[in-house]
Amino acid sequence: MKDFTGYWTFFCNPKKWNIDDFLKSGEKYDTFTVRNWHKDDFEKGQLGIIRVGKDRRTKKELDGRKKLKSGVYAIVEILTKATLRKDDKPEYWNDDSLNEKRYRVDIKYIKNLINDPILLDDLKSENYNYDQHLIDGFQSSTMPLEYKSFRKIIDKVGYLEFNFANRDLNLKEDIEELEKEYSQAIPEVKKRLSKHIERGKISEKFKEVTKYKCQICDALGEDPYAFKKENGDFYIETHHIDPVSSLNKGCLGISNLITVCPNHHRQLHYGDVDILKNTDKELELKIDEDNITINKSDVISRYSKLLK
Repeated sequence: MKDFTGYWTFFCNPKKWNIDDFLKSGEKYDTFTVRNWHKDDFEKGQLGIIRVGKDRRTKKELDGRKKLKSGVYAIVEILTKATLRKDDKPEYWNDDSLNEKRYRVDIKYIKNLINDPILLDDLKSENYNYDQHLIDGFQSSTMPLEYKSFRKIIDKVGYLEFNFANRDLNLKEDIEELEKEYSQAIPEVKKRLSKHIERGKISEKFKEVTKYKCQICDALGEDPYAFKKENGDFYIETHHIDPVSSLNKGCLGISNLITVCPNHHRQLHYGDVDILKNTDKELELKIDEDNITINKSDVISRYSKLLK
C-alpha cells in the first residue's frame, strides 16, 4: 500500500454515480466513500482530486448525456474525518443498492472542472512520471496521491479557494478554534491559512493598533512609515514570527504578529535574521549585526481594547 501523503485520489465510476450531474448542479458540498484501510488517515485540511475512469454507462443510463472522457474533474478539500454512514445525495446514484453504509468523508469542491477536465490522455503524453494510480486507475474508492503529481495538476487549474475564506476571525477564541481544526492540515492549506490571517480582519485591526508603523524600523530608530495609500493610511504588512506552516499552538494569534515594512518583511523571510526570544511580552531579534527588542505587551493590550 502507498505511503500516506495527505493528498488523495478519489476514484469515481460514473456507471455507479453520476458525477457529471452533480458537477453541473453547482453543488459544492458532498460526501465521498473512502477505502477502509485509509479511514483513519483522513483529516480536515487535506486535499484531493476526483478522478473519473472509463465511462461504461449504457445509452439508457446516459439518457442523452455524453460519455465522460477519463480525467480529473474536480479538486476537493477534505472537511472531516471518516465516519460510517450513507451518502446524503442518493439522487445521483444509478443503483440505489450501492448506496449502503460505508466510511465517508465530507468534502468541498473547490475547483469544478466539468467544462474543462484534465484528460488522462493529455497527462500520458507529457514527459513526466505521474502517480501510477492517477494514470492507471485502481479498484478502490481512494488512494494517497503523490505530492508532486498533485502540484502538477494544481499548476494546470490555477487558484484554489479554501473553506475558511468566510470565517469570522476576530477574537482569541476564534483563532484557538481554527488552530485545533487545522492542526493536521497539509502545508498547502496551512500556507493559505497564513495568508488569510495576514490579509484579513485580524491583520487590519493589528495594523491599526500599531499605528501602521514598521515595528523593526521603529526599534532601530529609523522612519517607521512607508508610503501612503490612496485612503491616507500608511502601507504596512503583517508577519507571523513563528511560521504558520507549523500550526504550533498560538502561532495564529496576535501575539505572533508584528507589522513590518515591505523591505523588512522580505528580510525576515530571506535575510540573516535570528529570533532570540519570542514571548507574549516581547520579541528579541538579531538582524544582520543589530540586536533589537520589540515590546509586544502594549500592542496586545490595545488590540484587546479595540475589540471591546
